[in-house]
This record gives sequence, C-alpha cells and structure tokens, in this order.
Amino acid sequence: MAALGLSFLFGMALAASADAGGSALDRLKALYARPDRIPFPVENPYSPAKAELGRRLFHDPVLSGNGTMSCASCHQIELGFEQGVPLGTGTAGEELDRHTPTLWNVAWGETFFWDGRAPSLEAQAMMPIQSRVEMNQSMDVVVSDLKADADYRAAFARAFPENPDVTAGRIFEALATFERTLVPAPDRFARWIDGEEDALDAPEKRGFVLFNGKARCARCHAGFAFTDGAFHDIGLADEDDPGRGAVIGVAEASHAFKTPTLIDVADRAPYMHDGSLPDLQAVLDHYQSGIVARPTLSPDLQPITLSEQERSDLIAFLESLDVSNPMEEREIAVLAGPPLPPAADAEPVETDRIVQQDLAFMPGRVMVEAGAPVSVLNDDTRTHTVDVNDPKLKFTSGANKPGEKVEIIFPEPGDYTVVCSIHPRMRLHVEAR
Repeated sequence: MAALGLSFLFGMALAASADAGGSALDRLKALYARPDRIPFPVENPYSPAKAELGRRLFHDPVLSGNGTMSCASCHQIELGFEQGVPLGTGTAGEELDRHTPTLWNVAWGETFFWDGRAPSLEAQAMMPIQSRVEMNQSMDVVVSDLKADADYRAAFARAFPENPDVTAGRIFEALATFERTLVPAPDRFARWIDGEEDALDAPEKRGFVLFNGKARCARCHAGFAFTDGAFHDIGLADEDDPGRGAVIGVAEASHAFKTPTLIDVADRAPYMHDGSLPDLQAVLDHYQSGIVARPTLSPDLQPITLSEQERSDLIAFLESLDVSNPMEEREIAVLAGPPLPPAADAEPVETDRIVQQDLAFMPGRVMVEAGAPVSVLNDDTRTHTVDVNDPKLKFTSGANKPGEKVEIIFPEPGDYTVVCSIHPRMRLHVEAR
C-alpha cells in the first residue's frame, strides 16, 4: 500500500467520488482485495493439530494463576475478540491500563499490543499469561499441569511429532498458530470487492468513497486489513500513557498507538487504546472537533468536516465490515514465511544514498559496500527511525525527523533488514558485499 503512494490513493478516491460507477472506483476497490493465503513463519509452520492445540489452550483457564481466566475471557469472539468494556481486567478484577485489542487478522501484524512491544505473536502470547496484573501465572506451573494431563500430552505429540515434550515455547507456538487462523470469512464488504455488486447498498458504497477521500480514514486504515500497522498520536486526551515512544525510546512517538483493524468494528465498542469513545458517533466527533493539539500529533491526522448525511453514510460503511459468522470453519491456505513487500523481488540498486519518503524506503532494496557509510535522508512529512536488529549489527537511530539524515555502516558482508519502528511496514533490504 505504501509503495503506491498516498497521493495516488486519494487521487483515485476523488475520481471515484465524481464517478462512483467508473474505473477509478474499480482501481480503488482493487487495493482492498483479500490475500488468498495466511502467512505462517517458517520457524513455526502451520499444522491442523497445532492450531487445534492452540485453540484448546486459548480457552483453558489453566493459563491463569487462580484458574478462572482464559485468553477467551478477554478476547470474546462475539465482541470481535475484545471485551466490551473500556479497559481490560485481570484475574484479580482490577482494571488494566488499556482497552483489550482485537485479534482479527493478526497473522499479518508486524508488532503486537497497542504499543507494539511484542515483535511476534509467539512473544505476545507469553506476556499476558505471566503478567501480574493480567493472568498472573507461572509458566513452570502451566507446563507441570499440562504434562500431568494425558489428553494434553497426546495433543502436544500430535502438534509437535518430532519433539512432543510439553514446553513453554511450544505452548506459545501453539497459541500463536491458532491466533493466526483468526481470519474472518468474507463479509459483505469483501464480497462487494470480489464483484458481488448487491452486497453493499448505496449509502455503504458512498461511505466507502468518503472513507478513502474526504473523511481521510484510509490514510491509516488502509488495505484489506484496514490498518497500516503503524503508530500514530491521534490527539486523545490521555496525557499519561506514552505509548510507542516509551517502547522505542523516541519522544516524538509519545502518545502514538497502533492503528487497529476495522474488521467487525461495530461489535467492538468502546473504542481507542483507552476505551474512551463509547460508539462510532463519538469516534467521528473526535476526528471532527475533539483532537488535542500537541507536538507529537500524527501529520497524517487533520480535522474533518462531514455533513450529517456523510456521517450516516460513513457509519453505514463501517457497519458493513461486520463478521456475520465468526465461527465458520474453512480450509486454511498456508503461505510459508511472511508476506514479501513489493521491494523484496526487485533487483538491488547499487547506492549509498537512501531516502525515506511517503512511508517507504527508496530504493527498497540496495547493494552497498560493507564497512562504508550509507546515508538515509528523511524526505517525508513524518518522523521515522532507522533500525537494524541483526546478529551482525544492532543499530537504533532515534528520531530521524523530516529533513534530517542518518548514517549507518554495515560492518560485514551479508543481508540486513532496516525498519522504521514507528511505521514497521517500512522495510529496506540491504545486501552488503
């Protein structure tokens, strides 16, 4: 999505608004086509037995210290895998600091939790179980209890036939595998995208055009999953939660939180990381007149002005993203490894000068000399970072503000991946020789 450019996306939205039946609308719809396979990491491949073990663990209160709470206690399928209250609660009944996030389409995530502190679903799975204020359980106790259960021992043997021993790591792998299967069957919007013209009515179609144009929603809620996977300060009044900024040590990312998907959004009230907005009308009120101005505010965020009819159409479109049959069983089509960004298949460009522009590294794949400096210029309106987490190189740039430049040296030959930790879908593939 980023490689296409935001100007391209909104140009099509404007054209579509002028001719809702024309080819511009068809091109815009093509950007929302669902992938036909679910990505699973090579190091934790999918199997039906592993997913079934993960499903069983997800619903088992053995994962909580007092035996009263499972993952499904907070991630309730009828509430869009959320909890239906402003803030989550732990085993002791105390409120947590943030709203329970949905699990729809997490297979395509780059980071997890509102602040992105977990780099994988496997890492995410371990944190709530061991958190004192959430499930408050010891993994040693969980492993011991599951080893003592003959049914669980058999389930682990089916899920991990080459090494069936019950371990904490395999518990996390099974949970993550199940969570990656939480992909809804095609909803009305998806069927409309696929060509079923009557799947949406006229107000919902007008709402789609507004979503991509005047209402500016698609600047962050883009593509089939309705999220850019990035972190934005959207001007909520909560001043005490530093969000992404505290995780990556970048003050410019303070109050920034991950863009949530909008799949099944009508069932997932209340909204935002702090659960502060009770319904979709309140969400529109916030974007029209409730934004708190501060230096960290996302540059992608601008106040909007919508008529009552436009608000009605936009909400009608959002409600069309419902999941009518969330438990529908279907065959899992597997993609081994993460989905490749567009630049991954391109030939590398020999250059020592990279530009960050329009939510992308340009070029996206380069060949450089090992030991020689490489510059990364931010020619964007947004603050980015330049980060590498590789055995050969650990590098964190801090804030690379618009107009600023970062120099980085790749110390030895090999392949490297450079990311922006504020916009994690920004990836640069480097071949050092």
